[in-house]
Amino acid sequence: MKLVGNHLILILFFVIHPLVSLGQTSFQMTYKEGGYFITTSINNHDNTEIFVASGFHGIIVSEDDYGRLFVDSLYQTVDSDIAGIKDFYRKHPVSKVKYGKVSIGDLSYQGNIYVVDKWSKINIPMYLLKNEKDTTAHLVRLDFDQETLDFVRQEAISKTNMHQYKMVESSPLPIIETTLFLSDTYGHLGSIEGRFLFNLNSGSPLYLCVRNPSALNFIRKNKFRILPAQDKAGNEVGKGILAAVCQVGERKRRKVAIGVGGRMNLPNVLGCIGPSMFRKSCVIIDSKNHIIYYE
Repeated sequence: MKLVGNHLILILFFVIHPLVSLGQTSFQMTYKEGGYFITTSINNHDNTEIFVASGFHGIIVSEDDYGRLFVDSLYQTVDSDIAGIKDFYRKHPVSKVKYGKVSIGDLSYQGNIYVVDKWSKINIPMYLLKNEKDTTAHLVRLDFDQETLDFVRQEAISKTNMHQYKMVESSPLPIIETTLFLSDTYGHLGSIEGRFLFNLNSGSPLYLCVRNPSALNFIRKNKFRILPAQDKAGNEVGKGILAAVCQVGERKRRKVAIGVGGRMNLPNVLGCIGPSMFRKSCVIIDSKNHIIYYE
């Protein structure tokens, strides 16, 4: 999201990012279309591009990809009340929900698989993957400087250099509890404590959801200036705040555009934190101990 004239260019792709395999549990990430991808094997089908996701609690595949990568008889049918899944543009109907184990390189996933009509990518919640090769290396490390993803042991954490977010939920979604401090370029400022979704699919460092009454009150009480937001083609896609300072816990970014809108609706969650909040730094997710480490 950028300020152009009197408008913000808002890059809020809740979308994609590529990764190239370095090994069975280590991957080179590729960034495109607002998200991260890796290339690896799924159920022994090599050279499969997958979208590294954290904003949904299961695997999402199109009907074509499900037929190509999965043997239907190996998976149980699940009764689900989820009728559709939204991307940035529209809601896609869910044709069926299956349950079972999926191999992803030397990693595995055990859970629901949502088969969605005309879905454009294969979404996999990386924070729910298990390391089959080395069960002691269960922490997910995302290096946004080197653009790598790998699974590491506890000793990989540098306690002196890394801060911590407490995860109040790690399943089905990685939700942290922390303090947000925000100031806009017009001199308005304020802070709020609350819960945020760690969302790899968010294109902005911070996204505040106005469906949450506390987030909406925070914006109004501190009189933050909200500007129209546009995509790269000049189409208005929402609203945004040009922040002089955006600090989430101990992590601080200056002169960044943050998103404001109602596309996300999770109970008691103020908004989401995207990977650009951690530009040129490292994040380690420890789902077992409910901690996200960050530099």
